[in-house]
Amino acid sequence: MGQPAPRPTRSRLPRDEARQRYVEIGVQVALERIRADAESLRTGSVVIGPFANLDANAVAARDGKTRGVIANLFGSQSAFQAATMALALGAQELIEEIEHPRPADYPDADAWVDAFFGEQSARGPSHGSEPRDYYTSLWTLWLSAVPYAVWSDEVAEPGLAETRDWMSGMVAVFAEALDHFDLILRPGTSLDDLAVATAGLVEGLWLTQCQTARHPIEPTEPIATALRRSGRMLWNGATRPRAEAGS
Repeated sequence: MGQPAPRPTRSRLPRDEARQRYVEIGVQVALERIRADAESLRTGSVVIGPFANLDANAVAARDGKTRGVIANLFGSQSAFQAATMALALGAQELIEEIEHPRPADYPDADAWVDAFFGEQSARGPSHGSEPRDYYTSLWTLWLSAVPYAVWSDEVAEPGLAETRDWMSGMVAVFAEALDHFDLILRPGTSLDDLAVATAGLVEGLWLTQCQTARHPIEPTEPIATALRRSGRMLWNGATRPRAEAGS
């Protein structure tokens, strides 16, 4: 027979230190659960985050129906949950519908850049508000699944594909803006670099937009000011007038 398991010993840490110790252990256990669920996605055996709590009864009731309609269309509540999760993780068809401000509609590059980044802010979430459109709703749901992407390609890849499509669209409009406003990129900078930096800036500040509707440092300003000003710095740091190149 094996040796009996040792009896748990009473903690001798001061109460505050003991509380902190168990909170830190709790953080680790919570992350391990996220990792385990993420790894289970490879077999399609689970759905994650808010999708796991999606109730077919509540969804059908919004349309004046019973959950039977969900069962008829999807076969089961779990299949419906999985289909909803798949849509939120990669909404590439909505990326194709984005219409950026056209450079030809603005008198100069500064005005266009301000409009471009203002539009990016408007597409994102808004603290305390209902989602303004379908894309914002899906992005907010996607955000809830991001921690699982650390350990799951099933979560990571659809989002990456969507981001690549978004950046490709920005490359096209940036090229159009450079030509229209007679600008060039600074040495060592490419359109791809500019699109990647823009995507990071936009989604980074969308996280702030989840938390506040005001500028995080200048509360008298709306949150959109932060993205417009940051975008202006990014654009001006990446471009210069074509005429300067020959001087």
